[in-house]
Amino acid sequence: MNINAQTRLCLLLGKPVSHSLSPALHNAGFRALGLNYAYLAAEVGEEMVGDAVKGLKALSVAGANVTTPFKKAVIPFLDSISEQAGVIQSVNTIVNRNGNLFGTSTDGPGFYNFLKESSPEFNLDQPAMLVGAGGAARAVAYTLAHEGISELYVVNRSPGKAEELAGTLEAATPLKSCSTLSLDIEQLQPVIKRCRLFIYSLPLDSKEFMGALVKSGLPFEESLVCDLRYSPAETAVMELFASMGGRSFNGLGMLLGQAALSFELFTGQKAPAVEMKQAIKI
Repeated sequence: MNINAQTRLCLLLGKPVSHSLSPALHNAGFRALGLNYAYLAAEVGEEMVGDAVKGLKALSVAGANVTTPFKKAVIPFLDSISEQAGVIQSVNTIVNRNGNLFGTSTDGPGFYNFLKESSPEFNLDQPAMLVGAGGAARAVAYTLAHEGISELYVVNRSPGKAEELAGTLEAATPLKSCSTLSLDIEQLQPVIKRCRLFIYSLPLDSKEFMGALVKSGLPFEESLVCDLRYSPAETAVMELFASMGGRSFNGLGMLLGQAALSFELFTGQKAPAVEMKQAIKI
């Protein structure tokens, strides 16, 4: 990369960020297209989120991605946000439009693009189960609802958070049926038998969810689980699901999908998927 006085800067804001693959993804894309951009990760203290966002404008930064735990915290400091970001209260992409900071989320569309590419046989008429109700889960649920998923179950250890998400989806999307469940083996077992897509977004492997998978006794040949984590490459949830005959994916596909959409917002150029995939060895 040839850094010079015309280089446009993009950043990743979060804490921690030292593990992130985003710089590798975006810089590979810039190199492939010969774009004079550079992407860096910036760890931000919780008390400095507002200053960091204002700094994007002050320094004419081209754009930024936002990761845990600041996807909601950045919103008050932006000039405008997309409808989706407003509903799910989550921003993972900030674009500097001539000095005005616009926030949106590419998490959900990035996940859905990966789902279509990796599992074209999946039918939106089949029920899906979302395990977790955090920022990434909210983004995925919103996109699935708008794409026409017929039935969604939201599972969370805190029932109130699941119910709030279900209410939001029913009020702001075409989704007609959104039920909530707690992380309880007896509650989960009968519903698992109905679902064909499982989106796992908890930070740790849930013994209750895994126990319900085992107790269901199902061969999962026609089902898939997408674990939104990408480290380790194969989580315990994925390993168990695969051992029962299902297909399992980690979060690298979603990471690439959301990064490609962010890249296009930053640069106005179509993301070079092949080179970006190679950068993270997909």
